[in-house]
Amino acid sequence: MRALLAAALLLLVAACDRGASSDADVIPVPGDATAPSPPSATAPAPPPSPAPSPTTTANEPRVPLELLKLTLTSEVKKKEPVDKLEAATAGKRVYAHLAIRNRSNEARKIAVTYVVNGKPRPPVDLEVEPSWSYRTWGYNTLPSGEKGELEVRVTDDAGAVLGTATLPIREK
Repeated sequence: MRALLAAALLLLVAACDRGASSDADVIPVPGDATAPSPPSATAPAPPPSPAPSPTTTANEPRVPLELLKLTLTSEVKKKEPVDKLEAATAGKRVYAHLAIRNRSNEARKIAVTYVVNGKPRPPVDLEVEPSWSYRTWGYNTLPSGEKGELEVRVTDDAGAVLGTATLPIREK
């Protein structure tokens, strides 16, 4: 009887295809190098959560700035231009007073560039806070003895021209 039981067990072991079984089906045998390692006492770490998706504002186009008003003036008092220049005078300051609509939720930059007879001067950089009508201004002193034309260009932080104004330049 023992011989029959031993033969049946041998047949059973011979019929097993160890390569097709999963680790869960393998019964560990002490000293067997192919036996799976015992399960750890701690549970495996959960898979990492996906990275947070970027905010929709990064994918949305920026709200453009709107130039509501551009006034070239000789001075600004109480946040308003004191006059409207018809001509610029060489050696004098020319202020560009701006009213700008910034409907975004962030401060934006603009540049006011004074171009004297086709030669641009260094731009005046200004910040525009979110507002329905934000007032700001910058100035440039024109070179003495200059005659010709002054052009003032206002550009946004993307380089788009928001507006321009021109004045003749006369001597003192």
